[in-house]
Amino acid sequence: MLGIKTILMGFGLESDAIHSPNENFALEQFFNGIRTIPLFYKYFAEIV
Repeated sequence: MLGIKTILMGFGLESDAIHSPNENFALEQFFNGIRTIPLFYKYFAEIV
Protein backbone atom coordinates (compact mmCIF):
# COMPACT_ATOMS: atom_id res chain seq x y z
CA MET A 1 0.00 0.00 0.00
CA LEU A 2 2.82 2.43 0.88
CA GLY A 3 5.22 1.06 -1.71
CA ILE A 4 8.11 0.76 0.76
CA LYS A 5 10.24 -2.20 1.83
CA THR A 6 9.60 -3.88 5.16
CA ILE A 7 12.00 -5.45 7.63
CA LEU A 8 10.78 -8.14 10.01
CA MET A 9 12.95 -9.14 12.95
CA GLY A 10 12.40 -12.16 15.14
CA PHE A 11 13.86 -12.24 18.62
CA GLY A 12 12.70 -15.62 19.84
CA LEU A 13 14.79 -18.72 20.25
CA GLU A 14 14.08 -22.15 18.80
CA SER A 15 13.61 -23.43 22.35
CA ASP A 16 10.73 -20.95 22.83
CA ALA A 17 8.53 -23.34 20.82
CA ILE A 18 6.48 -20.46 19.41
CA HIS A 19 2.86 -21.40 18.55
CA SER A 20 3.09 -24.75 20.30
CA PRO A 21 1.08 -25.76 23.38
CA ASN A 22 4.09 -25.06 25.63
CA GLU A 23 5.33 -21.87 24.00
CA ASN A 24 7.25 -19.37 26.08
CA PHE A 25 9.16 -16.15 25.53
CA ALA A 26 11.58 -14.85 28.14
CA LEU A 27 11.24 -11.19 29.13
CA GLU A 28 15.01 -10.88 28.67
CA GLN A 29 14.57 -11.70 24.96
CA PHE A 30 11.78 -9.13 24.72
CA PHE A 31 13.91 -6.38 26.23
CA ASN A 32 16.94 -7.38 24.14
CA GLY A 33 14.76 -6.98 21.05
CA ILE A 34 13.70 -3.52 22.15
CA ARG A 35 17.37 -2.53 22.57
CA THR A 36 18.35 -4.05 19.22
CA ILE A 37 15.89 -2.21 16.98
CA PRO A 38 17.36 1.32 17.39
CA LEU A 39 20.89 -0.06 16.95
CA PHE A 40 19.82 -1.73 13.71
CA TYR A 41 18.31 1.48 12.37
CA LYS A 42 21.41 3.47 13.38
CA TYR A 43 23.66 1.01 11.55
CA PHE A 44 21.31 0.85 8.55
CA ALA A 45 21.21 4.66 8.28
CA GLU A 46 25.02 4.83 8.27
CA ILE A 47 25.47 2.40 5.34
CA VAL A 48 22.69 3.73 3.09
